[in-house]
Amino acid sequence: MKINFYKNLEEKYKEISLLYEAMGILHWDRATIMPKNSNNGRTDQLTNLYVLSHRMLKDKKIYEFITKSEKIKKLNIWEKKNINLIKKEYVLNNALDKDLLEKISKATSECEMQWRISKEKNDFNSVAPYLEKVIKLRKIEAGIKSKVLNCGLYNALLNDYEENLNSNEIDKIFNQLLTFLPDFLKEVLVFQKKNKKILNIKDEIPINFQEKLGKTLMEKIGFDFLYGRLDISMHPFCGGSYKDSRITTRYNKANFVESLMGVLHETGHALYNLGLPEKWKYQPVGDALGTVVHESQSLFMEMQICRSYEFLKFASPFIKKIFKKSGKKWEADNLYKIYTFVKPSYIRVDADEVTYPLHVIIRYKIEKDLIEGNIKVKEIPNIWNMYMKKYLNIKPKNNTEGCLQDIHWYDGTFGYFPTYTLGALYAAQLHNKLKNKIPTIGNQIKKGEFKNLINWLRKNIHSKGSLSNSNELIKNITGEELNIEYFKKHLINRYLN
Repeated sequence: MKINFYKNLEEKYKEISLLYEAMGILHWDRATIMPKNSNNGRTDQLTNLYVLSHRMLKDKKIYEFITKSEKIKKLNIWEKKNINLIKKEYVLNNALDKDLLEKISKATSECEMQWRISKEKNDFNSVAPYLEKVIKLRKIEAGIKSKVLNCGLYNALLNDYEENLNSNEIDKIFNQLLTFLPDFLKEVLVFQKKNKKILNIKDEIPINFQEKLGKTLMEKIGFDFLYGRLDISMHPFCGGSYKDSRITTRYNKANFVESLMGVLHETGHALYNLGLPEKWKYQPVGDALGTVVHESQSLFMEMQICRSYEFLKFASPFIKKIFKKSGKKWEADNLYKIYTFVKPSYIRVDADEVTYPLHVIIRYKIEKDLIEGNIKVKEIPNIWNMYMKKYLNIKPKNNTEGCLQDIHWYDGTFGYFPTYTLGALYAAQLHNKLKNKIPTIGNQIKKGEFKNLINWLRKNIHSKGSLSNSNELIKNITGEELNIEYFKKHLINRYLN
């Protein structure tokens, strides 16, 4: 009889989880194919579902099922962790007011849609009032959560994306990167000037050719289009729901590398989502393990695998065939030089592997100061440009290629940015372990054999869901906690050889 309390808890949470999934599809639709003037209705729909899920999670029956389930002795480790995760979500949710959540949902939706207009018009001032409102509301939310979690405002928002992550830990890691990357960047720029003779590709590639290439390589790696899609959006992302992975990219006729790397990055996310444990679908223990591990999977695929010489040796025949091109500049040797060319640039999602962490550090510093009240919204453009000059020695010509480029702050996402670089560090450490376990993996990739690679990810990461935390996961797989030296070694081997 007692076991039924736990089963009832699972059923209750499944109802909420399905609402989250419906919201995910509505978000995808808004970012891809929703008519421009339909946003008011979509805002109402999402707000209603957001408030409804909040109300369902406040149900006293859930708390009853939690407390009674906690007393059951025969539960396995998955069930026990599931109870803990639901309990944490329940406690945090109950601390929040329905009216506040409704205001946040509407404010973030309005701000995001205004951002789309403001970005196109290069007009930061037109979106600033909307962003101010979003930040004000998120700070109220963070204040409530911080009391429950016993932490500061910004750490409360970090916790939305990664359990137990705190800014002190991030500062320590990012400071290590800042003592390495700026000088390393200078060294790489000198090295490639002397050693990398690149045959530049100036050909304009039609979008339909780029789309065909993206889909072809996705399928070769292991993505099944019976369970997903590839579409276009202003900002590349991966969303969807159970067994339904929606990938988006954006195309640049003058630079096919941008869209292809975006596609392969999001494919890493999608494969993770599609590889989660089937038995625990619709339960938090069956979800992806926070955004650090999620970003590790996308950056593992994009940076560790798909920017490698071995991958380009495999991919170059498809590139030539689909693009209808020939000649030395389309061979793997030259493509590898292009794919690993380092140059400080304005746009984060198009940044090379060496400068990318600096983009993230800039955003982390700004958003932390915004939440903690150290800077004002109107100061963002100048502070952004100051950091770009300091860390990358370039200054954006306008706000569209500066502080308006990312969707995150405008849709209310604060605390996500640092997980990108933490994910890159995890990816390097995981890839090092993979090479130790499967020494022939490079040759397999060169031949277009990805089965062992995907199986290793499925076994060690995807299938584990949220059973552990990210620190435990990396230690279980590699035998040690997160170690920045693997990332540094990876960069040195790839960019100074």
